[in-house]
Amino acid sequence: MDATLDLLTALVFLAVLLAVLAARSLRARGPDDKAIAQRLEQLKEDLAGQARNADPQGAAAGILKDLEHTPFADLPLLGPRLAQLWLGLQVLGWRQSLAMRAGLTLLVSFMAGVLLGRETPLPVLGSLLLTALAFSVLASIGYRNGMARHLKELKQSLPEAIDAITRTARAGVPVSNAFALVAPNLPGPLSVEFALIDNWLRLGVPLRQAMQDSAKRVPLNEYRFFAVILIINQEAGGRLGETLDRLASTLRDRHELHLKIQAKTSEARASAKIVASLVPLALGYMYMSAPKDFRFLLNDPTGNAVLFYAFGSVGLGLLITQLMVRRVS
Repeated sequence: MDATLDLLTALVFLAVLLAVLAARSLRARGPDDKAIAQRLEQLKEDLAGQARNADPQGAAAGILKDLEHTPFADLPLLGPRLAQLWLGLQVLGWRQSLAMRAGLTLLVSFMAGVLLGRETPLPVLGSLLLTALAFSVLASIGYRNGMARHLKELKQSLPEAIDAITRTARAGVPVSNAFALVAPNLPGPLSVEFALIDNWLRLGVPLRQAMQDSAKRVPLNEYRFFAVILIINQEAGGRLGETLDRLASTLRDRHELHLKIQAKTSEARASAKIVASLVPLALGYMYMSAPKDFRFLLNDPTGNAVLFYAFGSVGLGLLITQLMVRRVS
């Protein structure tokens, strides 16, 4: 059994090495290939823009089809969560590379599961369970980090977008037409969201419903304030330009305050990251240098108690640090 696990571990390492070499070879393309690829992307964008201007109803119908026909949405319990996850993958732009991301994550998880599961009393079952656990943890961390970066980009570009909407409103352009003028000139993912709102409005969807649906896709309190202001102004009237100016100023002040908080808590957050990495690094070093001691931690009741104490103490320290950081913020 140990020989089989060693062979599987060697195969996994070989597969990871080949994947790394393939990635490096793809990155090592010449400048001509990059120029050609950029030119092709530019041509695709130009063609897409022409098609959208020529047939906005068809483009909107395509976007609506992607949003409405979500797989696994009809499942009894996990359906809404899976539908939300699928929508999040679409927003992040990971749907095309989903198979590659899942495959690499599965390879890393399988390698970790085999390395740890071979030391358990039931190597095969332990390897499978640890592989599933590692895959779920790594996939969740990757998705959360990707969504956090996406929302951070949205938050940073939101004041600029509000300023653009304010200028169009003061120029006498209706709000229902402002998104079509602002979306092509915005950087980042917020331009896609504004283009989607414009497509909904072109289909005849009321502004209230379009902004409510947009606020569900963008789970930011700042964006919800923006959506509420547009809805109230559409229904009750008022000076939209002044209100949006105050909102943009408030968002910039909040962003500046957030940066100050990040600077004041940088030492505590760095300490938490270092403490969190101590246990896995120590276990990895023990696995490489002292396999007997590592087996003692996994197979002996006393070793299990020591291992649980280590994880518990580190978890308690991270919880206390998190509470301290939240009190500052």
